[in-house]
Amino acid sequence: MSGPNVVLIYGPPAEAERLRGELAAEGLEARVLSDLRVFASAVLGATPRAIVIWEAPGLEGVDVALELARHRFPWVECPLFLIRPSGDDSPSPPRWALLRRVPTGRALAEMIRNASEGGGRGAGNIPRILVVDDDQNMVLLGSQLVSSLGMIPLVAFSGQEALDKVRRFRPDLVLLDINMPGMDGFEVIQALKADPQTNLTPIIVFSARSAETDKVRALKMGADDYVTKPFSVPELSARIDRLLRRTAAEISASSTTGLPGSVSLEQVLLERIRTGAPLAVLYADADHFKAFNDRYGFTRGDSVIRQIADIVLTSVRDLGNAEDFVAHIGGDDFVVITTPERAVPIARRIVERFDRVIPYYYDPEDREANGIATTDRRGRVTRFPIMTLSVAIVTNEFRRFHHPGEVADVAAQLKRFAKSKPGSVWVKDQRSRDQGKSG
Repeated sequence: MSGPNVVLIYGPPAEAERLRGELAAEGLEARVLSDLRVFASAVLGATPRAIVIWEAPGLEGVDVALELARHRFPWVECPLFLIRPSGDDSPSPPRWALLRRVPTGRALAEMIRNASEGGGRGAGNIPRILVVDDDQNMVLLGSQLVSSLGMIPLVAFSGQEALDKVRRFRPDLVLLDINMPGMDGFEVIQALKADPQTNLTPIIVFSARSAETDKVRALKMGADDYVTKPFSVPELSARIDRLLRRTAAEISASSTTGLPGSVSLEQVLLERIRTGAPLAVLYADADHFKAFNDRYGFTRGDSVIRQIADIVLTSVRDLGNAEDFVAHIGGDDFVVITTPERAVPIARRIVERFDRVIPYYYDPEDREANGIATTDRRGRVTRFPIMTLSVAIVTNEFRRFHHPGEVADVAAQLKRFAKSKPGSVWVKDQRSRDQGKSG
């Protein structure tokens, strides 16, 4: 069983059992799992003390296991550790602490205890500010300022560490120095703004560089404000507060996913229509989500919503353009604004990934039955299949739009057609004579 005092280890049995024994010697109970279905059931149960996933040859569905754990626990309720001893130097997935060698039980136990004592539990509604500077004194000063405002400070001492922590912890704002060795602040801004998962993160540059050309460059690249050192603490505090308030109002973000909502979507869509540039809009929503939510409750339902958001964001990041836009307009409805040549590859990837991951959010008996059975007050049984996804693609390749409402009308017609088809599907504007279905 999983529970608040149990560490879940998903990994190769022999090595994981050795780690389990060492954790037991440190006073931590652990459970070793090597079957993805059993792991999924454990993760969807009670919140464990920590989760450890081991990237190892022959271990099924490590990528799915990583996503299930991360979306089940959106805040730092449960420390997440990824063991990657293969020498792969790619960065860790968001919110995972990456261990590039197999730890001893003592070392892992210390990391778990430190993470649990770090104040992350229940911190979801408190703003988190990432302070980035290669000068330890400036990082300390910035952290003290953030703490004095009643917010949670995160720190990074290099540009690459900043990128890793933004993707892992999703801070509400970044305080960023420009002068850093290796990757400087300008490169950090460029990388954050090029990634659909991070391009809405507010950035305040605080730098000793006071030249107007540096300020203009940073602001043009996407920084929201620029403060020169030495700075006034009250002034910087006011700027942080103002930017957090403005950002919340402007993006009308979903509290579940943090993505922009319908207000921002309409603004972006209006601008794209006005310019007449090549445009494709993907409308995606899950079929039978309400039955799932009724069966399993809002907590697991929110996990599914976050999972869909991540599938959409990752697909756009991998296959879309730097300026593509992703919105969550409520419930299980998501919208992507991209260009026509990118639309079908993105839609296909979203559908394929959805079908691979989402079934694991169901309990084993419901997966085996391929759906949920419900009984109403009169004893009538209704069956709802495993969730599928319908994606409608609307483009301006063969028609001209004047208002977002026109795009939504075409999308509504396409979604009705998509939902009449079995399984997860994507369909494109009929004028293109193109449609598809997941395999």
